[in-house]
Amino acid sequence: MHCNEIIEVLKQLERERGIPLNELMATLEGAFANAYRKQMRLPPSARVYAKFAPDKPHCFQIFVEKEVVGIVTDEATQIALEEARRLNPTLEVGDTVRMEASIEEFGRIAVQNALQVLTQRLRELEREHALRELNRSVGDIITARVERFIGPRVLLSYGRIDVLLPEKHQSPRDTYEIGQPIKVLVLEVRIPPTERGREPRLRDMKVIASRTEPQLVARLLAHEVPEIASGDVEIKAIAREPGERTKVAVHSKNPLVDAVGACLGQRGMRVQAISNELFGEHIDIIEWSSDPAQFIRDALSPARVNRVILDKAHKSALVVVPNNQLRQAVGRGGVNVRLAEQLTGWKLEVRSEEEIARAEKEKSA
Repeated sequence: MHCNEIIEVLKQLERERGIPLNELMATLEGAFANAYRKQMRLPPSARVYAKFAPDKPHCFQIFVEKEVVGIVTDEATQIALEEARRLNPTLEVGDTVRMEASIEEFGRIAVQNALQVLTQRLRELEREHALRELNRSVGDIITARVERFIGPRVLLSYGRIDVLLPEKHQSPRDTYEIGQPIKVLVLEVRIPPTERGREPRLRDMKVIASRTEPQLVARLLAHEVPEIASGDVEIKAIAREPGERTKVAVHSKNPLVDAVGACLGQRGMRVQAISNELFGEHIDIIEWSSDPAQFIRDALSPARVNRVILDKAHKSALVVVPNNQLRQAVGRGGVNVRLAEQLTGWKLEVRSEEEIARAEKEKSA
């Protein structure tokens, strides 16, 4: 393989697999050094280095580093002072000298073997690179691909890393097909304990992801809404029942930016994109307010509220709604009022005007 071809192959790998060129080159140089050590039957203690040299016939230079000593006891790692001074007259005992080895001794077959080592290492290198990315992505979203099913669990792939989506972290609305790309929240990267001085094996590492955490919706919003990413709009609170509904309270730090409008997008396109990603889960975007009564009103949307009576001592509130709004305010199975309670931190009792009138009548009777 010509030197220019090696560079092109590495650049293609960088583009296709997202591995930095310097990492690929370091791996290739390491493969050459190891192949030379094996070919020349050098002991593990021998310090052998390889350097990519496109101007050389074999594209690489091999160097052996030795310590200058008075009496040589290990020819693989030491060189006599007299011999060393023929290379550099200024050298003294204790110095280190790096000598270029003849690549012709190495042989063309060994060069090809070193290139094969690089190919074998690529899978591991890509996994290491993906794992570092995943470590940085804990608490954020990634796009992984559905690989296969293990009982009720879904195994996803991210680069060469397996990502596990347990059953408890799957939304009731989710449907999965092999090969389907899907966004998930990275919960944790589990690295098993290893013996001292040994690196953990990549196949033993486990990445756990979720589709049910409220933070998933928060991160989807941050990726979809530039005003959140820039800090102009802040997510103040979020409450979610996966597969049913999510309520997000937002606040604008910039008086020129409408927080709710920014999250909704033109004709609701931004929030619709998130709902589509969650297979139709309803997303309510509301304005956060420091006024508890107003915040409770908005948290119960899309239902209309007539009045809110606060009991600050017990952090509870009586919410009165029009007769035709009671069902919507409570929500199917009580989901709307539960989420409003989670969002605001207040215990809510929702009653219709008719129920309030009946209770007052009974009280006065």
